[in-house]
Amino acid sequence: MINRVIQVESVIWRRIGDDIVVIKDDGLATHVLNKTAAIIWEKCDGQHGVAEIIAQICERFDVSVEEATADVTEIIEQLLKVEIVKQVEETTV
Repeated sequence: MINRVIQVESVIWRRIGDDIVVIKDDGLATHVLNKTAAIIWEKCDGQHGVAEIIAQICERFDVSVEEATADVTEIIEQLLKVEIVKQVEETTV
């Protein structure tokens, strides 16, 4: 399981209502993150581990740990796939 991820430095992002818009530095890709993904994105700051993010999603949306784990894992995997976050080693934080 992924323990900690951070936003890559080469993106620009802005919150618009409950959503966040992320633009890659080459301008060729724009990603709109819904409310749940936006919360996860903001916590991908190197200060919050995935377990902490899951706990916050449970509390915020009143969902089970299993549901939050599945959602957070899926969203983080998608963010990694489109290369707007990267996994970091615990020792580098």
